[in-house]
Amino acid sequence: MRILIADDHKLFRAGLVLVLKQLGDDLDIIEAGTGKEATQQAVSQVNLDLVLLDLDLPEGNGLEALVSIHDAKPELPVIILSAMEDQVTISRAMELGARGYIPKSASGDVMVNSLKLVLSGGVCMPPGFGDQGNRSGASDAPTLTRRQLEVLRLMATGNSNKEIAHRLSISENTVRVHISAIISALDATNRTEAAYSAMRLGLVPRGTQLME
Repeated sequence: MRILIADDHKLFRAGLVLVLKQLGDDLDIIEAGTGKEATQQAVSQVNLDLVLLDLDLPEGNGLEALVSIHDAKPELPVIILSAMEDQVTISRAMELGARGYIPKSASGDVMVNSLKLVLSGGVCMPPGFGDQGNRSGASDAPTLTRRQLEVLRLMATGNSNKEIAHRLSISENTVRVHISAIISALDATNRTEAAYSAMRLGLVPRGTQLME
């Protein structure tokens, strides 16, 4: 079995390899540390069975890599393995072609069982996914995480990705992933449209000086 692990933290990849060994002795692990490298490896490697893809990657984030891999090899199962656990991000990843989503907080046993499910043709989702959509009294406004609301409000007032990353002490790649999820959740086509929709829905205070 050949599995590609795409994560920019070598220590995490090393720990993941130990977990994956539970899948069998004939395991062949290929590693990538950037979004660009993940795409190149996934497309060029033959007989690849599975891709484990982080979202927060340098040189092209995980969602961009997911789209590229899915376009080139739609039959190749890609599972997102991420610290981001909000439903908007999970939904976006699944819409873009992921066959599963595993939080990095999952135990080794949960991870192995989830991989086995996908390898057998199934789809794995985090426990509780979709519960928020069944709550009574929900408004027309989409459910965004606290971090996404912070990014949205900074984005709406004209801050660049770099400025948002600096102010929130997160990477620019993470900012891009959040913005992609925000635009999708607001059913917008770009940052400006998302900002106006957010103000209309009350997610951004009315009277905010929106970006041009």
